[in-house]
Amino acid sequence: MAYENVKIDLQPRPVLQELIEDLTNKMLAQKKVLADCEYMGAPDNLIDGLKSDIRLLDQVIERVYAQQELIDARAEQIIGLN
Repeated sequence: MAYENVKIDLQPRPVLQELIEDLTNKMLAQKKVLADCEYMGAPDNLIDGLKSDIRLLDQVIERVYAQQELIDARAEQIIGLN
């Protein structure tokens, strides 16, 4: 009996992919909260804090992407040496 809704991905995932996804989801959630706060007229210091958190998350995501690229480049070098 075949299960049509079951998908198995056997491709290797980048080492930091789960972290990237978690950080991206957190940033998107913060953006939703920010939009709600702006709509509801929240205090400026709360809005500024959320914007600061979003900027920080964005910077961290960029650094994690860069780390993943370094890991990939090293793996390619190792494969090339063999």
